[in-house]
Amino acid sequence: MMKKVFKFLVVMSLLVASSSAIAQNTGKPEYPHYGFWSNWSIGGALTLNNQAAMGPIAFTPELWRVSTNLGVDIFAQQKLNHAFDWRLRFAYGTLGSVREGDVDGVTYEMDKHRTLTLDILFSLNNALKGYDPDRRFNLYIYAGGGLGISANDENSLIDFGAWGITLDGGLGMSYRFGDPHHLFFEYGYDINGDAPSPSLFFSSALHHTNRIFRLGYFYCFGVTAADQAIAAQKAMLTQENFGALNTQVNNLETQVVSSRNNEKKLENRIAELEDQLAEAMANQGQKVNNAASDSLQAVIDQIKADQLNFYAMPFSVQYDVNAWQVSDEEMDKVKAVARVLKDNGDVKIMVVGFADYTGSDQYNMKLSEKRANEVKRLLVKKYGIAEDRIQTDYKGKSVAFGDIQYALNRRVSFYRVID
Repeated sequence: MMKKVFKFLVVMSLLVASSSAIAQNTGKPEYPHYGFWSNWSIGGALTLNNQAAMGPIAFTPELWRVSTNLGVDIFAQQKLNHAFDWRLRFAYGTLGSVREGDVDGVTYEMDKHRTLTLDILFSLNNALKGYDPDRRFNLYIYAGGGLGISANDENSLIDFGAWGITLDGGLGMSYRFGDPHHLFFEYGYDINGDAPSPSLFFSSALHHTNRIFRLGYFYCFGVTAADQAIAAQKAMLTQENFGALNTQVNNLETQVVSSRNNEKKLENRIAELEDQLAEAMANQGQKVNNAASDSLQAVIDQIKADQLNFYAMPFSVQYDVNAWQVSDEEMDKVKAVARVLKDNGDVKIMVVGFADYTGSDQYNMKLSEKRANEVKRLLVKKYGIAEDRIQTDYKGKSVAFGDIQYALNRRVSFYRVID
């Protein structure tokens, strides 16, 4: 028996030592690293405990009693990465005894075993195949240790009965049938020793050995909101997303260049009108001066009135219904605008909020205002853009982009400001 246990532990150690190298060569995506409060689970199990051997003399069943009993486990577990979990488990073995022992003609009730163990779980298929968030089936081995107490009616728990170190290990499999829900089955051994002996591995220290069949369920609470936000920010730094962000920034900078060209055309047009005005004043007097002045002002007013059409940046921040805070998926757009503003110190923008046609006029006007103000706050507080370079406006549902019910209307758009 002991040889089998040692062989099992040696094989597990070799697998653990090679798991990192195996996982690195799979080409699978890397498991995201989360904080302490993420990926916790709680669960329980029913157990069938077969006391295979008991007693101090090298597992000699004929000298001691054997039994088969039912029990329950409760545990807390946390996923450390794609290959390793750790688990704190409390086990209550022997809810009822099927068989009683007989020692020297005396019949005893079977021991009631309590154990508190800390186990490490090592996933075989996750280590061999690499991280896959869609994988549902998990085959794993586990091993650990802790403290155990055994007692019966003749030797009560108040007297602590036989107490000492407990080692456990075995093979398990689990299946995830929903994001939080898991069923699992385990087969393993508990080896329990008496504390007074100087060494667990002396035959005189061994108290009993249990075969355990465990069928249970656990619920995984998943990743905390704080860790989800951190993971989303890290995901933005991937090469694919960085390339997409660069494309958006390049589009913005092209738009800025186009805006400057438009400004130049406006300046040239104004200069032409001013020349015409000066020539008219020299030739025909004040009456023509007023007409030219009106013409000049009309051109300027028209271009400024059309600013939302001529100087719009090439994308908008989108929102869910009734939402006004920028989602993780849309944050890269705000970041792109901030980068353009940092690269072009003379550029000023107007942030304009819009809403769809669900809800009242008053509600949507307030909602679009909150959207615009929140984007401005992010640009100023998060990305360090000077507040005087950002104006805000809000249109509610007074402007429709396509069908009035479309999500396209739930947006914040960015426009170049022409002073």
